[in-house]
Amino acid sequence: MPRDLTADPLARTIMFDPNTSVPVRITAMDGVVTTRSELQLWLWKPVSDLVRTGITAVAINDSGPHAEVGFSDGTSGEFDAVIGADGINSWTRRTVVGGPDPTYAGSAVVRFQVPNTGGLDLTAMTSDGRLSLFVLNGGTTLHGVVFLPGEPDNNRDRTLTELAEGYGDLRGPLASLVKAMRTEPVGFYANINQVVTDEWAADRIALAGDAAHAMSPRLGQGAGVGLQDAAVLSELLTLPDLPVPAALAGYAGIRRPAAQLVQQRSHAATLRIGQAGAALELHTLANSGAGGSG
Repeated sequence: MPRDLTADPLARTIMFDPNTSVPVRITAMDGVVTTRSELQLWLWKPVSDLVRTGITAVAINDSGPHAEVGFSDGTSGEFDAVIGADGINSWTRRTVVGGPDPTYAGSAVVRFQVPNTGGLDLTAMTSDGRLSLFVLNGGTTLHGVVFLPGEPDNNRDRTLTELAEGYGDLRGPLASLVKAMRTEPVGFYANINQVVTDEWAADRIALAGDAAHAMSPRLGQGAGVGLQDAAVLSELLTLPDLPVPAALAGYAGIRRPAAQLVQQRSHAATLRIGQAGAALELHTLANSGAGGSG
């Protein structure tokens, strides 16, 4: 990832026992932490003159030598290939392959941001995987994450102050985050959903990113797997004399097994949240075989 992206170094993660505050692992990392909006801006800048925003696809006809797409602003166009990278609730996935809908992955999550008044410069989490913090915005901001395993919408009505009650005796870096939770910062609650589909391509239309393999954020791999999709698509669609349907069929065959392996591991890690030592396997899972980087 280019270093001109507004990002903070991810050099190490320290895990703590949630009951005793004893550190149980230090994991060396080599990466950066940034916001989704910063990443989107970085990807958009080189192609900004080619991107139209504020419109969506509303019709696709793939019966001729080109795919015809109608848009919500009343315009239409013909394209050699159509890539539906339109997220977990993908219109392209529903329209072209008939689903499936997202399904619940076993945990909800609350995210929030607070000032980094303690000058923390590390990533920290409890070893049961429930509570994490990341440093953002040049070290000025802590990004807090509380995973809530259980049924959909569990603990949705609890305030951050109430959620902090379970960590009242926690000491060390995470204590700063727990203290900040009691100030009731704005939090964002969401059920974690995933999309599992074996249908990634049909003639001149294919799915990529979350439209094809939305996964739990537990391993931090979703964006990286989507970028790998884009790299393989770029490689195959620019090969000389290769028909587009063959390129897209090849893309699906190459990428689907690797992406679904990461997806399965992310789901398994999500189901482990709250169990003793659940976070200790994260680094191994995230780097074992098929992935991407978060």
